[in-house]
Amino acid sequence: MSLPTTDDAELRTSDTAEQMWDLVEDGNPAEARRTYPSGWLWLTGEESIRTLLAALLSADTDARYGIDDLASRSELDESAVEEAIDALLSLGVLVADEGAYRVNTHSVVYRMAADLSEAVEATGAPDDESGFEYLARLESVRLMLDALLEAEPDQSLTQEEVHQLTGVSRKRVWLHVEKLVDLSVLEESGDEYVVAPFGPVLRLVQSLDAAVVGATLATSHP
Repeated sequence: MSLPTTDDAELRTSDTAEQMWDLVEDGNPAEARRTYPSGWLWLTGEESIRTLLAALLSADTDARYGIDDLASRSELDESAVEEAIDALLSLGVLVADEGAYRVNTHSVVYRMAADLSEAVEATGAPDDESGFEYLARLESVRLMLDALLEAEPDQSLTQEEVHQLTGVSRKRVWLHVEKLVDLSVLEESGDEYVVAPFGPVLRLVQSLDAAVVGATLATSHP
């Protein structure tokens, strides 16, 4: 697993955002967002990376972990863990330590993910998964949050506009937009949804997105 610039995808930055919007206007917004993923969408779009990061949020930050330990914590197979480790090393979430790995508590990506997880859990996420995993496990929700990264507070959207911006089916928008209401990302206003001006979850998603982009650019340009 490498940083998010491959033959199939290029990290969305100020230089590539226009290309993403060109694809959105061509009629395939979901594919456009996957082709030019935000830091948020790239980090959460790969199950192995998302799951291992979620497991690390409750790990002992003073401990050293082997691949088998991380596989046990995350319930991933060892090959998936090895791929995810590569990405999380590149983002500074993990550091290598004598054949094992430690959580880097100084990593901005790690801190933002931990803060986001706590904010989601404060809204009543299920007890059997972290707030981070609860927020990020559904692609429909990931894509809707991706579309809200640059939204202005109090901006209003209809379900149809969310569908057009994300490519999420109308049925799935209808099914999952209430999750964002429950998390105080959006507020209902008649037939529309308004971006909540003081909701911590969206603010922390935006911060995590910026942290991933920043870590990626720092790695690419030493």
